[in-house]
Amino acid sequence: MVKVTDIAYGRLKAPDLDRMEEFLIDFGMVRSERTKDKLFMRGTDGDHTIHVTELGDPDFVGIAFHARNEDDLKELAKMDGASDIEEVDEPGGGKRVRLTDPDGRQIEVIAGMKQLDPLPIPDVLLNTGADKLNRTSLQRIEFGPAHIKRSAHAVVKTPDLPKLQKWYHEYVGFALTDSVYIDKEKGEYLAHFNHIDAGEEYVDHHVFLAVQADEAEFNHLSFEVANVDDVLMGHDYLIRKEKYKHAWGIGRHVLGSQIFDYWRDPWGRIHEHWTDSDMINSDHVPSEYAPEEALTNQWGPDFPEEFLDAPRLHAQ
Repeated sequence: MVKVTDIAYGRLKAPDLDRMEEFLIDFGMVRSERTKDKLFMRGTDGDHTIHVTELGDPDFVGIAFHARNEDDLKELAKMDGASDIEEVDEPGGGKRVRLTDPDGRQIEVIAGMKQLDPLPIPDVLLNTGADKLNRTSLQRIEFGPAHIKRSAHAVVKTPDLPKLQKWYHEYVGFALTDSVYIDKEKGEYLAHFNHIDAGEEYVDHHVFLAVQADEAEFNHLSFEVANVDDVLMGHDYLIRKEKYKHAWGIGRHVLGSQIFDYWRDPWGRIHEHWTDSDMINSDHVPSEYAPEEALTNQWGPDFPEEFLDAPRLHAQ
C-alpha cells in the first residue's frame, strides 16, 4: 500500500488572483511564484507550495499529498484510475500521479517538490505555572499577520462516507483516528477523522476529515501557525482589515485539541489557523463520539450551524 507522508496543498479556483493573493498574505502566507493564471503560496517551512489558486470561476479542485519517493508513485500509477507519472509543469516542480476520488475531486500525489530556505519566525517563550522562569527577558511581539508554517489538513463533505473512507485508505494509506456516529448500533457515521500512517512516528491527530452530507462539497483547508500568539494576533489582524468574514473561533477543539480560528476568503471558502495539535502514532486506538461531544469545544464559542454550509462562491 502507498502511504502518503503529509498534505501538500489544496487547489482552488478564483476569478481574481489579486484579491486571493491579498487575502492569503493577510492570512499569513507568502507568495512563492505567480503566473498569468495561477498563484502559488508558501509558509515559513521549506515547502515551495502550500496553497494553489487557479484563475477561473470560484471552485474547489482538489488536494495534493506528498509521496515518500518516486517508487511510491510507480506503485500508485498501477492502481485503477491513476494517471501515469507526470512531470509537474508548474512552479515547485517534482513528479506526480493524479487520481480522482469517488466524489470527483482531483487528488495529486507528489514527489520531489522544490524545497526553499525556511523563513525566520520570532521566538515566543511562555512562562507557565509549571515553569515560571522559562523566559526571564522582556517580550514584545511585533503586530502583523500570523506566521503560517505549513499546510495541515483538509475537510470535505460526501454523500457516501463509507465509500470515500475506503478509497482514501486504499489509495493514499490513511489510518482512522476517531469517528463521530449518528447511530452506533446501525453503524451509521457522521464523520471520520484520518491521520497519516507513519508507524511509530508521531503525526497530527488528523490530516483529512470526511463528513456525511447530501452532496459532495468542500468545507475547509487548515494551516498550522507558529504558536498561540499567532492564532490570537492573526485573528486581531484580520479583524482590523475590516474586509474578511470570520467563520468560527477562537477556541480549542475536542477531537485534535487544536487551538483554532476560521476565516472565509473573498468567495466564502473557509481557511483555518491552528496550533497545538494532539500527536498520535500507530499505538493510537480509534474512538467513537456522539456529535454533541465531538463538535463542541473544550473552550470557545459554540459550533455555528452555518459552518458546514457550502461557500457562497461570490466575492464579498
